[in-house]
Amino acid sequence: MHFDIQLRFKPSAAFIGILAEMNECYADWTDGSYDWANQTVDFLAAPTPLPQFDEAVFQTPLSRRALNDTLQVAIALLAGNYPLVRDYLKDTRFGFVIGYPRSGGSYLTKELLRTVGLDHTRVSEALAHDGFPDLRENWYDWAGDRPYFHLEQAILQVAEFLVIAHLYYQQRTEPRDGGFWLAPKKMHKMIAWAGSFKMLLGQGRADYLVTVRHPVPACISIYEKCGGLPEDGLFPMAMPRSAIERWIITDLMHLGFGVEEIAKMDYIDAVLASWTHFHLRMANSGLFLGNRDEIRIIPYGKETLEQVVRDYRTRLGNANAEPEPVLMHDKARRHADWMPRGDAAVETVRRAWAALGLRFPDLAE
Repeated sequence: MHFDIQLRFKPSAAFIGILAEMNECYADWTDGSYDWANQTVDFLAAPTPLPQFDEAVFQTPLSRRALNDTLQVAIALLAGNYPLVRDYLKDTRFGFVIGYPRSGGSYLTKELLRTVGLDHTRVSEALAHDGFPDLRENWYDWAGDRPYFHLEQAILQVAEFLVIAHLYYQQRTEPRDGGFWLAPKKMHKMIAWAGSFKMLLGQGRADYLVTVRHPVPACISIYEKCGGLPEDGLFPMAMPRSAIERWIITDLMHLGFGVEEIAKMDYIDAVLASWTHFHLRMANSGLFLGNRDEIRIIPYGKETLEQVVRDYRTRLGNANAEPEPVLMHDKARRHADWMPRGDAAVETVRRAWAALGLRFPDLAE
């Protein structure tokens, strides 16, 4: 029997854009005009398309190093040579911000970037935010009839991310006491591969900051970002309006809901199923592998989120820089009828975590 299988490395758009920006050839993502962490304004519009770059951008010493390092790290990932990857990243400490959408993760990521001396509007969403690397539990498309080789792409994107973040923060920031560079990253999708990431990086080699918010105000914040609650109150299966609504659809399909079922679901019920799925999956993802105390769980709130920032700034030597205030709104009062269902979802997750020896935090509205 003969298998003719080939792997072909085609750099992702995110990798190319960040690399071009580091070579000062592309500023559309980082010219200061796009605030992906704005707490009040919709930022979920289609991303700025990449221009066609001259081949010269890939011939600079920085680009050649990035491409070579990415191939080496990708081969190490495929071969299981994790000591090589750990050695490559020995001077980089990641600060992973993990949480369900609209739970304070963008705020926290922005403030961590400011903590290492960066204006977050000058750091591309591709580098700092959720979409890259693209990790999913499915290896093929959701219809099950057309492979898109996601596993191969995901491994290559993980290599791209590890390399480009390593190089970016060494280029743009100063090392901290102890000789390491802190690399903040919002990483919602880590839940799909959390155990693998923890085994790859090793114990004590990254910070894991988990933000948790009550599902009802999270739901309201999601639909606000998407243009409002649909007039019929149903989830917009046929025309999702943002990346978050597409993620919710993916979650529901993963749970076995059909297209017609989702189209008939109340918006809050779709979000509650997705929210519950995310937090149950988190408990079983391997995120707590090795040392449960390594995971810092942060209930959504002004004091809790701002305190994390203060702790980092004290640790990194700039304790006098106060964090930007978290903007708080009493969203849940708009849908008091949703609260019993939201509280039931919280209790379901709390009981499931407790059965596994984990403590899920108390969540206010």
